[in-house]
Amino acid sequence: MKKIITITFLVLGLVFVTACSKVSDEEVLASRKAMANGGMMIDVRSKKEYNSGHIKGSVNIPIAYVDKMFNHIPRDKELVVYCRTGARSAVAARLLREQGWTVYDVATQGDWEREIKIKPLKP
Repeated sequence: MKKIITITFLVLGLVFVTACSKVSDEEVLASRKAMANGGMMIDVRSKKEYNSGHIKGSVNIPIAYVDKMFNHIPRDKELVVYCRTGARSAVAARLLREQGWTVYDVATQGDWEREIKIKPLKP
């Protein structure tokens, strides 16, 4: 019985840790600022995933095609990337940064849309 309880707590702990966002509030705020200043948002999920729902104004470039689309992505725009879990967006962000873009990785649509409470500045 102890073993079952221990395993249950380990699984619950793992679920809790992986469910927490790894994207900082500062990164989300910086990405929102980039978009407000004319940035380009790229959804790197599959076309099917994108068609099932996406962030308004985002462009779908599946991760498998990001490197093939370098010539079609404006060089004068900051980029914001996201996917379903954050894994593909991390790869896309790295590829795009290596090619010289300024990229913000907000990981997921949930991270992009989450409420951020502005912390007061310390005197």
